[in-house]
Amino acid sequence: MNALKLAVLIVVVLVLAELSRWDVLEKVFFVLAGLFVVAFIWSRLSLRGLVVTRETQADRAQVGQALVERLRIQNLSRLAKLWVELIDHSDVPGHRMSRVVHLRPRDSNRWRVETWCSRRGRFRVGPLTLQSGDPFGLFPVRRLVPYVHELLVYPATVDLSGFRLPVGELPGGNSLQRRTQFVTPNAAGVREYLPGDAFNRIAWAATARTGQLMVKEFELDPTADVWIVLDLEARHHVRAGHHLPPLDPRAAGRGGEELPLAFWLDSTEEYAVTTAASLARHFLDQNRNVGLITNNSQPTTIPTDRGGRQMVKILEFLAVVRADGTQPLAETLLAEGGNFDRNATVIVVTPSTDEQWAQVLMNLSARGVGVVVVLIESSTFNGGESSLMVVSDLAAIGIPTYLLKYGDDIGRALATQAATMGAVRTTP
Repeated sequence: MNALKLAVLIVVVLVLAELSRWDVLEKVFFVLAGLFVVAFIWSRLSLRGLVVTRETQADRAQVGQALVERLRIQNLSRLAKLWVELIDHSDVPGHRMSRVVHLRPRDSNRWRVETWCSRRGRFRVGPLTLQSGDPFGLFPVRRLVPYVHELLVYPATVDLSGFRLPVGELPGGNSLQRRTQFVTPNAAGVREYLPGDAFNRIAWAATARTGQLMVKEFELDPTADVWIVLDLEARHHVRAGHHLPPLDPRAAGRGGEELPLAFWLDSTEEYAVTTAASLARHFLDQNRNVGLITNNSQPTTIPTDRGGRQMVKILEFLAVVRADGTQPLAETLLAEGGNFDRNATVIVVTPSTDEQWAQVLMNLSARGVGVVVVLIESSTFNGGESSLMVVSDLAAIGIPTYLLKYGDDIGRALATQAATMGAVRTTP
C-alpha cells in the first residue's frame, strides 16, 4: 500500500514538474523514483540466501515436562540483512519461537527455546514465516518455511507408590492356569527350547540334566485384572472458577518461574484424566493387567494387557480424549459388565453426582467383582453439585471411595486416604 501511494506521488510530481517547468520538482521526481527502485531491489534481495534449520528434540512429551527446540538462521549471501522477522505458527500453548534478527554477510544466529508443556493433546510445531523488506517499508516480502512437526503431549502421571487397594479387593488364590510370555512368580514347568524364546527363560538346571536346551513356562499371576473406568460424560465436568498457587515449589521452570499446578489441573476433566493415567502406570509397573473404559463421544474400550506397550497405548489415547460424552456412567458400566468377573477389580474415576451408577456398582460388588471409586468433588471447582449423597450411598454398600478436591495433590490424597481406610479396616 505504501508503494502504491509512493507511485501515485511520483506521477503527481512528474505531472506538476512538466506543467510548471520548475527544476525543484524535477529533482524531487528523480529522488522519489530512485527511492522507489532502490526499495524494490532491496526488498527482493532481503530474503535471498537465508537458510533456516529447526530442531525439535522429541515428538512425544508429557504435561509438566519441557519442550526444547533449537532454531538457526544463516545468511549465505554477501549482503547484510538489516532485519528479518521470524513468525512461528506453532499451536503449542506458550511456545514463543518468533524473533527479529539482524544478520551480517555470511553470518548466522541461533537460539534455544524451552517451553513447559501445560496442556495434553496433539499439537503442531511450525511452520515459520520469514518477513523482511526495505528500510522504508514500501515492499514487504514474506517466505514460508514449511517445516511442520507433530507433537503429542501425554497427560501427567503422579507417583502413587503410597496408594493401596483395600484388603479384600484383590481376588487371589489359585493360579489362573493361563500361559503367558511374561515372566511371573508362577513357574508352571519346563519345555524344549523353540526359536524365538528369550534366553533369560532358559532353565539351566533342566538343560544340564536333559542335555538339551529347556525353557521355563509361566502362568498368569493370581492377582486381579484392573479395569479403569473413566467417566467423561460432558454434563458432569466443570472448570475451576479460580486458580491456586503451586503446591510444590520445586516444580519450577527456568529463571525461577514456576509452573503452577492450576495450569494443567484446572478442571475435573484434567483431574480425572491425570488420575486414570497415574493409576494405569501404578498397576502396570506392578506387572498387572490393566484395561481402560471411557464413555466419551466415541466410547472406547482398551482390553487388559500389561507392559510398556500397554502404557503407551493408554497414554496416547488419554492425550487426545475429551469430556464430550453423552452416555451416563451407569449405562457404560452395564454395557461393559461382561468384562468384569471375579478376577477383576474395577476402579471408577468420576465427578458424577448421579446415584444410579452407585446401584450398578452394588450389583457388581454382589457378583464378587472388586470395586473402588475415585470421586472428584466438582463442588470444589466451580459451584458444582455436592457429592455427599453419592458418598453416603457408596459407604452404605461398603464400596471404598477416595475423594479428590480442587487443589489436592493426587498422589498424597490417595495415599493418605488409603492409609486411613486401611487403619479403619484393620481395627478390631
